[in-house]
Amino acid sequence: MIPFPIQQAIEITGGAYCGPDALVKESFTSVSIDTRTLVPGALYVPVKGDVFDGHRFIPNAFEKGAILTLSEVDTPYPHILVKDSVKAFQALAHAYRCRFSLPLVGITGSAGKTTTRGMVSAVLSTVYNTHSTTGNLNNQTGVPQVLFGLMPEHQCAVVEMGTNHFGEIDALAAMSEPTVCLLTNIGEAHIEFFGSRAGIFRGKTEMLPHMRPGGRIIVNGDDEFLRKIPNAFTFGFGADCDLRAQDAEENDLFGARFSACWGKEKLPIQLQVPGHHMILNALAAVAVGLALRVPTEKIQAGLAAFTPINGRMVVEKLPRFTLLNDVYNANPTSMEASLQILSRAEGRKVCILGDMLELGDQAPALHLRVAETAKALGIDRILGVGPLFKSPVQVAGGLGFTTQDDLIAALPSLLLDGDVILVKGSRGMHLEKTAAFLKTI
Repeated sequence: MIPFPIQQAIEITGGAYCGPDALVKESFTSVSIDTRTLVPGALYVPVKGDVFDGHRFIPNAFEKGAILTLSEVDTPYPHILVKDSVKAFQALAHAYRCRFSLPLVGITGSAGKTTTRGMVSAVLSTVYNTHSTTGNLNNQTGVPQVLFGLMPEHQCAVVEMGTNHFGEIDALAAMSEPTVCLLTNIGEAHIEFFGSRAGIFRGKTEMLPHMRPGGRIIVNGDDEFLRKIPNAFTFGFGADCDLRAQDAEENDLFGARFSACWGKEKLPIQLQVPGHHMILNALAAVAVGLALRVPTEKIQAGLAAFTPINGRMVVEKLPRFTLLNDVYNANPTSMEASLQILSRAEGRKVCILGDMLELGDQAPALHLRVAETAKALGIDRILGVGPLFKSPVQVAGGLGFTTQDDLIAALPSLLLDGDVILVKGSRGMHLEKTAAFLKTI
């Protein structure tokens, strides 16, 4: 990051500075919410979580070389006293983002955000020095860290924005000020907190009022909610979309091809990742590429080179099995998309489905819907893990397990050489443990 003057930080946060007078004339050169990765010269931001309060680690931060901390309480270390350290952090991140006039693509949606972010970055990086979200830094403390990663050499940015409550996208977009707003879809993810898909739509579209003047809205035109947004550029399979996928072919587990069509133009696209939903993600990336004037041959090259992000439908050839490692997260929309891919595989098909969290009162019906989808698609062996999936998979003719340990103990007797195995569940289910076990048997 570019050094940030401490005097400006005091003014922006509106906090009270407590520390040596000479320090006010200095700048912090990095930000950190984690003392384990903090480097000298940093501003430390203590975050209150469900388990730990970051204020406890202020002494550790200064031992590691922090020169200043935000704080909600008095501390003997140099600090800016604020009412809410996260909101103050976001205010600083917004001020830092405002130093840059570069195009910034904000991405949100119920499913496909991270893969779409990767594809958009792959396309833009063929032409521009592109700064992008990494890992899961898409929340209230992650996005500020991404923004502080901007440097003078960057020519554009791609920022993923996640939410499970009203008001969160509003805060993330306000500090990011996107010039392109990209919305992937409106599904049931986090419906426990939004109440309905209409509520999710309201939550996701909190981004739009914060788009910089002259910006572009790009949405999935096949989505019944998103296609109603005025003045949006639409992508999808539908004939009325501004950018359409035609001649789509899926090559089992090993890729897909299609033509991206707009006006009188037709651009062949080759992907290394399979699935109908991956074609939609790629269309979104094409739309962003066109909006930011990436030459069409560069768009083709970027998408052809894109490989799956770890834990998101990575096809792994094991000595005994083919593993579809899709463990990072799950919701009903992404579950059904992954089951569609599994259904087209050669050989005996096995799915291991972990509970989908944050679905509220609709959880029983949605878990049953996914289990019945697996049965209707002809999945040979349906396995469920967790209290929410245990009964639904049994109704669908499969086997349900209360805990992951119970599942792992039973797996050797349930699998056959040559099986194609999908492993997918919500992040909180930690099914990477099951995926790792499959690599050992």
